Amino acid sequence: MPSYNAIAFAFDFAIGIGIALVLFALLRNSLRELLDNVIKLPEGTTLYLRVLVLVFLLQVLAKVIAGIHLKPDAHFMEYVWEIAGHMSSVFGDISYILLVYLGMITVLVVVLRAKNGK
Repeated sequence: MPSYNAIAFAFDFAIGIGIALVLFALLRNSLRELLDNVIKLPEGTTLYLRVLVLVFLLQVLAKVIAGIHLKPDAHFMEYVWEIAGHMSSVFGDISYILLVYLGMITVLVVVLRAKNGK
């Protein structure tokens, strides 16, 4: 049964990283276009995109690294619910991250648009 903890950890890790990468893929193109138009520095655009994916991945790792520690006689559904609980936490934290990141990018856009006279 202890191998179930390792298997559950692997599923938790894969699902969490998958969620982070899918969300980044959904945001990447639009965010790249916005930043290219506003900051006009390709290195700046790359930095902001890398920071976003790095924050997503680190947040997922922070949640998953705690691991799944269930008793040896735990049933399969207990592992499923434990993984679901971790994923619920991952979604909640990513929502907060996106809210803060959106606020930061909005301030950046407003300030630089005003500076560039648009």
